[in-house]
Amino acid sequence: MSAKKTPGESAREKAVDTAYRTEPIAWKMERPPVIYSPSRLETYRQCPQKFKFTYIDQVPSSLEGIEAFMGSRVHEALYKLYTDLRFCKLTSLEDLLAYYREIWENEWHGDIQIIRDELTPDEYRALGEKCLIDYYRRYAPFDQTRTLGLEHPVQFNLDPDGRYAMKGFIDRLSQPKDGVIWIHDYKTKGFFPTQQDLDQDRQLAYYQMAVQRLWPETKEVELIWHYLIFDQEIRSRRTTDDLEALRQETIALIEEIETTTEFPVKQSALCSWCEYRAICPLFRHLYETASLPKNEYMNEEGVFLVERLAALQIEEVRVKGEIEKVKEALLAYTQKKGVEILFSKTHKVRVKIYENVRFPGRNDPGRPALEKAIKEAGRWEEVSSLDVFALSKVLLSGAWGAELTERLKKLGKPDKSPWIKVFPRDERK
Repeated sequence: MSAKKTPGESAREKAVDTAYRTEPIAWKMERPPVIYSPSRLETYRQCPQKFKFTYIDQVPSSLEGIEAFMGSRVHEALYKLYTDLRFCKLTSLEDLLAYYREIWENEWHGDIQIIRDELTPDEYRALGEKCLIDYYRRYAPFDQTRTLGLEHPVQFNLDPDGRYAMKGFIDRLSQPKDGVIWIHDYKTKGFFPTQQDLDQDRQLAYYQMAVQRLWPETKEVELIWHYLIFDQEIRSRRTTDDLEALRQETIALIEEIETTTEFPVKQSALCSWCEYRAICPLFRHLYETASLPKNEYMNEEGVFLVERLAALQIEEVRVKGEIEKVKEALLAYTQKKGVEILFSKTHKVRVKIYENVRFPGRNDPGRPALEKAIKEAGRWEEVSSLDVFALSKVLLSGAWGAELTERLKKLGKPDKSPWIKVFPRDERK
């Protein structure tokens, strides 16, 4: 709570993380094992390219989203609240809000980004105040449990040899009764997750692993998320089997990170808040051309090509519509005349009617019954064929497992093909 938090990552986690460079293959020989945080792993899952910028290239960035800034100040205020309680001092709500406003002013800096232009810094500050007010009124006088730790640092191994190590900071640890520990996490996100979302959350499950190693006498661990904007609390538990599956999944992910040589961009809604947009392959051209004078901008090669392709595709749509109208007229004319071929000085057109049977498409409701009838007749192999595009997609996803994936890849050959599509543009994308 005392450290600044960026989306999905505290500043202290990031500071410790970037003390180790994750360089593929050669890294293992030159450096001690990296200690991974949940946020470091989640960054790789969300976007390998951002992972590379952050932890391998260590590209500096002073940008901070206002949502993250507000979340950091709320965390710091809650840290003060519970720190004072340790000394039997109950901070009043008025004093807590005054402290929040003070650190907001002291920590404000010029590199804070506001993505949602319709909102002001004061409105974000007020939202943080509302989070604190709701939390205070819900839990005061805060004597439901005994606080064991605030921003509690944890570190543990995923394997007996310490080859795969994890670390992090727990917002708050509390004990409602002997043998039971609650792991609290404070969220200021504007998205309210489902119970299923949090039952699959990895971060607090990692912290449960740590807690059970630090205090092996613990009988129960409960994971608690406080979604402060919504004044809601969601709880979840993990079984021994759940934690073992996560342990194995995480070891496999770390192996992938440390052996890969490719860090592709993965576009998502999070891109709008990314501090590396100006150097990202998806958005770099946008930033490179943003400051050009208008006459230079329109003549810049990339801008020109985009405008040209967009204009041609608009023309293509218009021409396709014209072609269909002419074809309809040709069909009507040949049927009226009772002929099949029409002639001009330079070309001829043949119009012929073919009879066929139109069957339900792949997503039509009648498709399952059609496939069932063919299979029952023993004729499926005669009319079915392998969808190589779908096969390539599933192999690249790794969904079929490493062994089968590698075996099938040997039966094909590597290929790269361009995919070019024009989209309407908004201000951030």
